[in-house]
Amino acid sequence: MTPSEHEDQLWLELPPISRRAPKRLLVFLHGAGSCPEVFAPVAIAWQLKFPGATAAILQGLMPAAAGSGHDWFDMRGDTRRRAASVDKAVNELARRVKTVQDESGIEPCDTTLVGFSQGATMALELARAHPRLSAIVVAYAGRLSRPIRDNEQMRPTVHLIHGELDSLVPVVHAKQALRGLQASGADVT
Repeated sequence: MTPSEHEDQLWLELPPISRRAPKRLLVFLHGAGSCPEVFAPVAIAWQLKFPGATAAILQGLMPAAAGSGHDWFDMRGDTRRRAASVDKAVNELARRVKTVQDESGIEPCDTTLVGFSQGATMALELARAHPRLSAIVVAYAGRLSRPIRDNEQMRPTVHLIHGELDSLVPVVHAKQALRGLQASGADVT
């Protein structure tokens, strides 16, 4: 793949290991400054647990602010500016997820979003803005871009996974998300 082809890549797709196992779609969202190829070992590990799954590792929407790879949204500026950047990115991401679902023939009820760091924030925010696009969200070391609002509901099941010693995205953000999602009645662990 040439550098220009790599820049135009929208996702890396891994076919199911078994055609006989139940079909599902695993959509992976890498962290800031990364790329789909780096996340491939994680996707393969998930496919070993779900051998009928198609894995789609989506590429971030913009060149990384800190060198190589891609980011999902612009981290610069205050909280309001970042939230607006996330909202814009979520709409493009929703379009890409829907395209992967259409091309694979796999329904949202069989779709799981798995994100790491900035990708986890995108997965959580995608579930907020487009609640019928996936059934499950797994967020590794992520955070919500803003607190859960009164009367807001999260339809997909959410699993928050976070290390206690994370200095880049402190665990307090996952704990806040957990409390907010629990208060809204979400199915969350």
